[in-house]
Amino acid sequence: MRDIALVSGLLVLLGITLRYPYAGVLTWGWMTLMNPHMMVYSFARGAPLNFAVALVTVVSFLMSREKLRWPRDPLPYLMVAFVAWMTFNSFFAADPDWSWPLWDRTIRIYAFIFLALATMTSKARLHAMVWVIVISIGYYGVKGGVFTLMSGGNFRVYGPENTIIGDNNQLAAAIVMILPLVYYLMQHTENKWLRLGFKLSFPLQIATVLGSYSRGGVIALSVMLSLFWLRSRRKVTYFIMGALLVWGTFQFMPAEFFGRMSSVGDASTDQSFIGRVNAWQVSYHYAVDHFPFGAGYAGTQRKQVFNYYFPDTDTHAAHSIYFQVLGEHGFPGLFLYLLIAVQALYNTRIVLRRCRGRPELAWARDLATMTEVALIGFYVGGAALSMAYYDGFLLLQAFTSILRQQTEPDRKTYGMARRMAQNPATPAAEQVADSRLPGESVSR
Repeated sequence: MRDIALVSGLLVLLGITLRYPYAGVLTWGWMTLMNPHMMVYSFARGAPLNFAVALVTVVSFLMSREKLRWPRDPLPYLMVAFVAWMTFNSFFAADPDWSWPLWDRTIRIYAFIFLALATMTSKARLHAMVWVIVISIGYYGVKGGVFTLMSGGNFRVYGPENTIIGDNNQLAAAIVMILPLVYYLMQHTENKWLRLGFKLSFPLQIATVLGSYSRGGVIALSVMLSLFWLRSRRKVTYFIMGALLVWGTFQFMPAEFFGRMSSVGDASTDQSFIGRVNAWQVSYHYAVDHFPFGAGYAGTQRKQVFNYYFPDTDTHAAHSIYFQVLGEHGFPGLFLYLLIAVQALYNTRIVLRRCRGRPELAWARDLATMTEVALIGFYVGGAALSMAYYDGFLLLQAFTSILRQQTEPDRKTYGMARRMAQNPATPAAEQVADSRLPGESVSR
């Protein structure tokens, strides 16, 4: 029954995509983030449904009047450079037969990001993608929170099997990443019932992070909530809520949870942490020994590579987006990856500066603020996870580029305003200086 419902729904969405290409982009995002085809049990399970959605979306886009125009800031082009380097580096992979299939999967992810960058051309489309992210990942956050409460926190929460967020640590990082977006929608949604739903889902998703028993997830959650508190305008209220959260955690979670959290301070004897440190050393040494190339996708996990540096030791994934990129694509790849990360944060700073004193751009200011908080939360959580090419994270980086474009002043009008400002006696000066940015809207 689930299979029939999923396929039937997709056929309807694909029909809409033929007329409106962006509907396909949203469907593509839903499929890749939520993985609904992994929650069925018959003919649709594991079927290449996402590929069908991608194919129809690309064909519809090419047949439409929409043009492939990216925002003018450096971020999209840095992503292109990163993809080009990863492709070139793959020719020098330690095990090409192992790495090229993973390259194919990564390229599909970036194809989705590039198409999203070209089609998120309005506030409405950007908001629609925010909804897709929150619903797709938030579903597992709410579900996991209910499970944690019902089980008394005695069992770990995991994501959907055979997906990038199937692991408890990776699910926690994804939940931490979307919590600021949940808050954003809660603030910018008119319907009171939807706002109530967001308010109820917020603590449930925090419960999922705690129920995952992910040490990195809890650290990322703490950093994200601290940044959220610093950016908020209701510091006293949120401080009290944070104190209640900490108190409730100590009252509710079992001793096993605190035992696992306390192991963070005893890393020298934690075998999992030692394995990660070994993997980080393998990534670093391989990148140095084979400069400027890396070992290719998941190349440092191959026995011939890992055991060259650590003989008679079990292989271990990098468990760090930074060492993952370093080991797979060398120092040039890591440089581009970090440059993209910094550029995304820089974009949010530009947007916040442009929105200052402009109440009609409150939505852009709030979304930029929450996107910045979400990105930093993921940057922290990702330091202990192999999620370097996670779709949801890359979409957040794309958001900063779109927001920068949406708040960009018209160059001609801006130039006229500056010239007229030098002559205050000009009657039209005040009118031109107060002109709105393209795409602005007061409505929420």
